[in-house]
Amino acid sequence: MTAGTQRPVARVGLATCATVPVGDPDDALLTDRLADRGVESTWVTWTESEPSTLHEQIDALVLRSTWDYTDDRSAFVAWLKAASVPVFNPPGIVEWNSSKAYMLDLEAAGVPVVPTRIVASDAEELLAPEYVDEFVVKPAIGAGSRGADRFLANDDGIARARRHAAQLIESGTPAVVQPYLPSVDAGSETALLYFDGVYSHAAAKGPMLARDGGQEARKMFEGLYFVEKMTRRLASPEQRAVAERALAAVHGEAPLYARVDLVDAPDGSPVVLELELIEPSLFLAFDDGAADRAAAAIAARVRSIDPRDAD
Repeated sequence: MTAGTQRPVARVGLATCATVPVGDPDDALLTDRLADRGVESTWVTWTESEPSTLHEQIDALVLRSTWDYTDDRSAFVAWLKAASVPVFNPPGIVEWNSSKAYMLDLEAAGVPVVPTRIVASDAEELLAPEYVDEFVVKPAIGAGSRGADRFLANDDGIARARRHAAQLIESGTPAVVQPYLPSVDAGSETALLYFDGVYSHAAAKGPMLARDGGQEARKMFEGLYFVEKMTRRLASPEQRAVAERALAAVHGEAPLYARVDLVDAPDGSPVVLELELIEPSLFLAFDDGAADRAAAAIAARVRSIDPRDAD
């Protein structure tokens, strides 16, 4: 770059869905901090954009609020793979993380997780996990707690759960079966946020599922996800250690952003409930420096692949 030449602006696209064309309220913090760092951001509705021409508008694409991808996962992954700019997180990570079967991979890698079983067809009998009073059945391809229900581990509860699993399978997604850990009702669920592999902040998540399939009191945001009751929380060293073991088990390029949701096992140790690498809420409002850390990580990635930034 020659003296007197204005530094070119890095351009990043923030991928979203048509229902929320400018993201959710949390994202306003992110776009402001990106602008502070000289990064021009624009919203890209994935169902209304041609992936092969994205390079004409942006230098990189960051997934933010594409919560409707679960309606057509294969089309979403194909759109990402056809994108003419780098995508964060990359399509390979998205393809793996978009089915909760990834929990089996984490478990195989030695990461402490909530025990998980996948029921992929009506030919497989759904059984309640052993030694629990309650369990959860949810879609393997799902987001925002949609389709997740909690059942008693008795004859009636298991019958209800089997009907629910059959409905999920008929809709095109395998069913996930996990024990419902009592610590969730006590407020143990904690979301840990990482940017470029570095811990940023955490938030506590209140219980979401009413007993035996009840959902009436749960509020939805634009029909996309159930609103979570969040409070500030400082993650413990033990929680951070487990979260970082989960991140280390992700193959390929290190995620630009990650949210690791943990709960306490019966012995009090933290275990992974979910690893969110596609469109997680980042809870930027729960830490004063979180939005700036997220923006810094995005800016570094975008500028690392933008040839116009070379001196």
